Amino acid sequence: MTFVIAFLVALVATIIGTTVFLGRRERARSGHSDDTEGLLIEHQRTAHAAQLRGTYSSQAVHHGTGLISDDLHKHYS
Repeated sequence: MTFVIAFLVALVATIIGTTVFLGRRERARSGHSDDTEGLLIEHQRTAHAAQLRGTYSSQAVHHGTGLISDDLHKHYS
């Protein structure tokens, strides 16, 4: 009986600890940063990734001619 109680206490402690850890991490990530340059870079990269997902969709890749040389140079240099 003691083992079962100890196991349940450990399980509850693990769940609470994980919840607190993830909550603190999320708050730290969503906090406002003073580094506006980093935020601008992140927004630019997100927009660029969205544009690439639209440009190189599955249909475009399978039914198109592939990457043009300018794209290869831009992405792999």
